[in-house]
Amino acid sequence: MKKIDFLREQIIESRNFVNRLISEIPQDYWYVIPEKTDSNFTWQIGHLMISQNFHAIACITGRNEKVNKLIPVVDYVKLFNGMGTLHRSVEKDLISTSKLKTQFDTIHEICLDSLAGLNDDILFNELEPIPFKHPIANNKYEALSWCFKHEMWHSAEMEELKRMLGYPIKWL
Repeated sequence: MKKIDFLREQIIESRNFVNRLISEIPQDYWYVIPEKTDSNFTWQIGHLMISQNFHAIACITGRNEKVNKLIPVVDYVKLFNGMGTLHRSVEKDLISTSKLKTQFDTIHEICLDSLAGLNDDILFNELEPIPFKHPIANNKYEALSWCFKHEMWHSAEMEELKRMLGYPIKWL
């Protein structure tokens, strides 16, 4: 198996895991911030969306016009970035949950489509130009690898949020 195919597969598997979590909690609870936490499902989903766009699209193939037409990237980065922010939630009904879920799914499709046309030759190339130093990656392989690791990190946070909202852990 080619490395790019392995990375793409891991991105798919981590998103499948997150989508299972999302399906187990009603959208009415996405804006709820459980006691003793600073986050909610809406922020987690938005954060994963802009993160996937950054790590697996912008850093790999450059800014994508389909993404820019779909979401207000600059506004969403301000809402969902998380780097250095203390509060990781968004206000109720800022974005409809159905719109956010559609955007989340579409960014993932754009990511997978762009990766499908790549091969291992690009993996150790420098990242596409970005306005600041990448916090984790020095090359495209590291950015793609971080993309799915980061998503699994947040899936653990989402699982805990779900549990705190009264929805028990389900493994199957």
